Amino acid sequence: MDELNFKISSHLKSVIGRDLITDDFVAIFELVKNSFDANASEVDIYFGDDQITIVDNGKGMSEPDIKDKWLFVAYSAKSDGTEDAPSSDSDYRENIQHRRYAGSKGVGRFSCDRLGSNLFLQSRKANSINVQQLIVNWLDFEDSPKENFIDIPVKYGTAKDFQSETPIKQLEHGTILSITNLRSSWPRASIKELKTSLAKLINPFGPNTEGFTITIHAPAEQGHDDEIRKRENIAPNEIINGPVENFIFQTLQDKTTWLRSWIDPDENRFYTELIDRQKLIYRVSEENPYGELTDTSFECNIFYLNRAAKLTFARNMGMSSVRFGSIFLFKNGFRSYPIGEENDDTFGIDRRKQQGYARYLGTRDVLGRIDVYGDEKKFKESSSRDKGLIASQAYLQLTESFWDKCFLRLENYVVGVSWRLKYDMDLEDASFLSGDEARSKVIEVVAKLANSPSVKVESYSSDILTVIDSKVKDFDKAIRSLEDLAVKIGDNDLANRAKNAAHNYEEMRRSEAEALTFAENEQRARKAAEAASALKEAELKIERQRTLFLLSQGSRDKDILENLHHQVMIYASNAVHCIEKNLILINGGRQLTAEEVKTQFEQLLLLNQQVIAASRFATTANFMLESSKIETDLGSYIYEYITKVCPIHEDNIDIRADNRIKNFKLKFSPIEISIIIDNLINNAYKAGAGHIIFSLSQEDGHSVRIVVSDNGGGIPTEVQPPERIFEKGVTTTTGSGLGLYHVRQLLESMQGNIFLHSTSEFGSEFLIRIYK
Repeated sequence: MDELNFKISSHLKSVIGRDLITDDFVAIFELVKNSFDANASEVDIYFGDDQITIVDNGKGMSEPDIKDKWLFVAYSAKSDGTEDAPSSDSDYRENIQHRRYAGSKGVGRFSCDRLGSNLFLQSRKANSINVQQLIVNWLDFEDSPKENFIDIPVKYGTAKDFQSETPIKQLEHGTILSITNLRSSWPRASIKELKTSLAKLINPFGPNTEGFTITIHAPAEQGHDDEIRKRENIAPNEIINGPVENFIFQTLQDKTTWLRSWIDPDENRFYTELIDRQKLIYRVSEENPYGELTDTSFECNIFYLNRAAKLTFARNMGMSSVRFGSIFLFKNGFRSYPIGEENDDTFGIDRRKQQGYARYLGTRDVLGRIDVYGDEKKFKESSSRDKGLIASQAYLQLTESFWDKCFLRLENYVVGVSWRLKYDMDLEDASFLSGDEARSKVIEVVAKLANSPSVKVESYSSDILTVIDSKVKDFDKAIRSLEDLAVKIGDNDLANRAKNAAHNYEEMRRSEAEALTFAENEQRARKAAEAASALKEAELKIERQRTLFLLSQGSRDKDILENLHHQVMIYASNAVHCIEKNLILINGGRQLTAEEVKTQFEQLLLLNQQVIAASRFATTANFMLESSKIETDLGSYIYEYITKVCPIHEDNIDIRADNRIKNFKLKFSPIEISIIIDNLINNAYKAGAGHIIFSLSQEDGHSVRIVVSDNGGGIPTEVQPPERIFEKGVTTTTGSGLGLYHVRQLLESMQGNIFLHSTSEFGSEFLIRIYK
């Protein structure tokens, strides 16, 4: 048989150029990646009049490189191992064993065709005399599809030095690509967007990777940049001219929930670490089940962005986190485009979220990156450079590890802790984790993770995974989880303390149940005796429903007093139980530690506050209280309590309230609300305030905002930072340092929180948010 050869149409240029690379940004990405692979440490991109010039200080090309490599279509010296043959001009990266490249298909050079129809290439190797020059008119390849690709000439020559109409930095060696007759215009908005995209191309988690910098030069935009520099709080990408930088992830590490996973190849173990706003929650490890990833330096970093973090991001970056992107994939230090772009759902995160919007995280909630290193056999890019990676075995394991060991673990924590504590959406620090409500939820999440036989707990936050207050919702479940967790990690002391706390809780519940039964029996007996007076009862009920508080001192009827008596008995019974329990321990020869005594006194103090609050209702107002919790309009309750009850007892301070909340129905404990208000008023009084104002407003249908401001002396300067006033034991007077600590605890138990908004010598302002 005769032998035949393929013919190649001149239109091949478009197939592997403009038709394959359909995005201008991707085209520039490809050329920058080529510079990186040429060992460049600097890349400068110049935007002139109908011209883009890309300059790098890489190793450059010789005449054989131009003829045998650059002009050899689809040939890649990176693939066959000849790209970095030892030479006298080799630099630090050429000595890295098993070096990986950003690209290796041999077609990235055709990105020039995407950007403009004319290319002037100049390149010189180190210690070389001449500059190699190549002129390509891409339009020559478009005249007729019948022309043979290899028959269309390009111009080649040499020169003594680099030539450019654009003022560029001088090079001893490297490559200059001057692209003219541009196919797209490049206004300021486009260059700005390119700069933001380049910031995501290489190492968006910090400064620069391996000493590699990218700098944008746009002389026409210099005047605009100078005007912007006069402003305050400039977002990084607002300035066009200058280096491409991205430090947002360093900021996020301090202000978000951050999960990091990696594989230790020496131990062949898979590690996962979760840090919540600088607070280590846990670090676990297990045998690495992903053999294809063992030698790829796999690492995954994901950040959960609550509302506060999203605002921080927008303030620092000048754009929303949603527009910036979501989970990026980096192969050999460079982004695999378009994974992570806005509206990209490569990993199916949003498809899954549609099945349970309130149960699952979406791409809008997270930001992060996956890093792997490997050749084309493991991680092969699609020929179309904007289609990500091909589904190889290594890529499939990467996807599986991302879901099972990274994303779902972060989601379990966020849904189990942050979303259950609705106030967490507005927090930038981890101070809320000191509250027992938050601790109980963290304990449940960590215990569930550690329950897997393959998981080993390497490290954990001992001040969070500890015994919590018995008044926390679902205490019995949390304390059992803590006991199981303590046994798993081998902390016998913690296991014993958890077991004792569970035992004491059961005793307290029995004591409380006895008191409750007694009070309810009394109530039933009274109601039976008064059944004949149904008409009187109906009239009284209508009158009580007219308002929560009635100030008539003469109308304290037996029904109201007995209801309050019912509450006082419960609180007093708890106090008696607390005292008896400790007396039994002491009489049995047990010496309580100072910390144990302190904890019991703190508990007694809070119980006493509850008794006082209940007594206040009985002595100053008739209050519609038939149970420990009521469901009514929170704004109306707080307003009436402040304006009708507080002034009677606080003659030395003017207390005012402004209520703009409309029918925010919430189930809450009135005793706890009164303790919160009383403590805030008492603190203002101790700070020398003459008046205190409660401004109540509604942010939306799911939350209310209460601003509490006074004209006292503010927080003393020795308390640093001032937010420490919410910590247990921190006081600015001779008090116990528990008032504001209890305020925050009580608010957290009802899905709320309190922040110090501002303080000065002229007063302080607190912000309270409560969520449904």
